Amino acid sequence: MAEPRPVPRQVWVAVGAVVLVLVLLTLARGPVALLAAATVAVVAAFVLGLPPLLRPDGIDWDWRPGGAAEARAEPGIAALARLLDPAPSDTEAATQLHALVTALAADRAPHGVPAGGALSTYLTSPPRRLSAAEADALITELEALT
Repeated sequence: MAEPRPVPRQVWVAVGAVVLVLVLLTLARGPVALLAAATVAVVAAFVLGLPPLLRPDGIDWDWRPGGAAEARAEPGIAALARLLDPAPSDTEAATQLHALVTALAADRAPHGVPAGGALSTYLTSPPRRLSAAEADALITELEALT
């Protein structure tokens, strides 16, 4: 376990100065001045502490107005959408999709995929971009595997 770092001397000096100012303020003006200083400290803490709390945190807050409309796709679904419709600059999407379909087919049919279908044709061909109809046929055949 790491040893705790010592508090720098400047921090102790600053804390001491704040305490001294508060004590002198209370002695000179009474407890109302102390209450005013505490109010200023609370407001400053709120103003400085609120922006970090308002940053996006990646949590789907459906209860917020418009929160349900902002919902992002699940990571796996988003990755599949990217693989099925890759950007022109994405050169690895076809290879990754081929690897994904191969893994799914091996998981669903450990003894091999039946020959003659769109799935067996895709698995034996080199990786390539799929059309929507080809992707639908592959998904249908993957779902039919037992």
